[in-house]
Amino acid sequence: MNIEEPGKQENPEEAISPVLSMIMSRMRAPLILLIIIYAVSIAGMVMIPGVDDQGNPWRMSIFHAFYFVSYTATTIGFGEIPYPLTEPQRFWVICTIYMTVIAWLYAIGNILGLMQDPVFKKARHEYKFRNQVNKIRERFYLVCGLGETGYDVIKALTDEHYRVVVIEHDPDSLLENNIYDLREFVPCLIADASIPRNLEMAGISKNNCNGVIAATSSDETNLKIALSSKLLHPGGKVVCRSDLKPFEDNMRSFNTDYVVNPYNTFADIFSMLLHSSSLHLIFDWLTGAPDSQISDEPLKLNYGRWILCSYGRFGRALHQKFLEHDVEVTVLDSNEEAYKTFRELNIDQEEDIISATGVDEKSLTKAGIDTAVGLIAGGGDDSNNLSTIMTARQMNPDIFVVARQNLRDNSELFKKVKADLVMQPREITARMIRVLFLNPMLCEFLKMANKQDDEWSNIVISRLSAVIGESKPHIWTIEINHKVAPAVTKALALGRKITVNCLSIDPLSNTYKLQCVPLLLKRNDDAILMPDDTTRIQRGDQILFCGMREAMNSMNWILSAMASLNYVMQYEIEPESWLLKILMQKRVNRD
Repeated sequence: MNIEEPGKQENPEEAISPVLSMIMSRMRAPLILLIIIYAVSIAGMVMIPGVDDQGNPWRMSIFHAFYFVSYTATTIGFGEIPYPLTEPQRFWVICTIYMTVIAWLYAIGNILGLMQDPVFKKARHEYKFRNQVNKIRERFYLVCGLGETGYDVIKALTDEHYRVVVIEHDPDSLLENNIYDLREFVPCLIADASIPRNLEMAGISKNNCNGVIAATSSDETNLKIALSSKLLHPGGKVVCRSDLKPFEDNMRSFNTDYVVNPYNTFADIFSMLLHSSSLHLIFDWLTGAPDSQISDEPLKLNYGRWILCSYGRFGRALHQKFLEHDVEVTVLDSNEEAYKTFRELNIDQEEDIISATGVDEKSLTKAGIDTAVGLIAGGGDDSNNLSTIMTARQMNPDIFVVARQNLRDNSELFKKVKADLVMQPREITARMIRVLFLNPMLCEFLKMANKQDDEWSNIVISRLSAVIGESKPHIWTIEINHKVAPAVTKALALGRKITVNCLSIDPLSNTYKLQCVPLLLKRNDDAILMPDDTTRIQRGDQILFCGMREAMNSMNWILSAMASLNYVMQYEIEPESWLLKILMQKRVNRD
């Protein structure tokens, strides 16, 4: 992690904190009352004469009076000291007790009321949050929304030891998603992320704010966050979730870096499956969550006709992919507006849509469930999707089933129904955001891989399997520059020939190779897919690797330590400190 000083806020900190300001404002009257009562009580004790142990007149000093009133007012009761009080003094002490007790009850009541005041609680929380953000020295990401998508993204970032700041409007999300068990401490502000002031409070204007992720459930809120982010921190990366096309187009209009639409994203994933089941397996391996289970075998699809239930946002995106792959599809939707839209957009396929729900045997029979090879239950209601799958499986047990799951609470039901592929909008969004922030080169790799054939995909699967076995692969990107790879850049400056193979050798034993596979090498505008070991490395190259996390840690030694690089390249070990260099030079001269 790179440690950097945070940038200065455009707006200077207030001279006095809102918390202290509210305390002073609310407690002004009780404090004035206490001061007046104490002053009057002390003055009375000083003015009323007493008698010492010799019977002589005696008056308390201001210090003695203050001491006596202090322990009397707090009901500690040390007694009449230093001498017994006279009757006038005792009468005044009675008045003092009642006055101070009433004043303290009034003051304590105000303190308790202030502590319970929602405005004070909010100000105290904001003040604490602001201090936590100001203490962050590393680069951090601002995540707006702590729902299922936001939590998955936060967990992925903190697992890689990135710092994260969160803004969430619903306090119940903190109970559902415990951010305090993550690997890094995550400051969280309960507020509306669409308000620019809250984004400023979360550090969006700081130089060490690396990017903003708008992952709330509202497209309108995400749009406001994206717009504010581009105005408040133009140099930061902005990734937004959007379910609706108008909002997506609006976000792209002012150059939002990435807009993730879960329906279009899944349609692209499904297109991979139609193109090559092996390629889909590679995608699943490389983009899955760190704690997810990886599949052993690619999904098997038979070529033939599909049934698509529902022609909404999800259905339209999938239908377009079927047309691109020249796959026959029958659409079921009972909504008149959807029926009309389909016939307007698909003039040549007007007969491919049936006005039916798909949840009953009659509509599925009409759609030809007996001869269909696949079924997509893509409605917005989980109950209807589950019903469609159960009915279809009874009528055609061998049919391939794709299910859309809208609510996370229904995960157990979708497991029981045994759908071959389950689409969860929040999981799809979180998966893509993880890729865009942690390994953006992976997107380029997948785009290039999507143009390859099955044979190429099978070779890649074999190479990855040999390296990772049954473990979850780790993805990382290195850039050959002085900051990330000082040893390599120094060696290149000396004219050495460094290949991809040099980075893949174990720095502890150069007879072994690290458990990693280079996926993509990017040089300026050129990209090399699956570069071989003999590919030469140049300054400025970016290389995407896949393998075990231990391999990444070992590779960092090669990139940063000249001794490790010399060892894997079988060069003579060179001293790095100036003292050792002088001693080595003297020995060479002597010899």
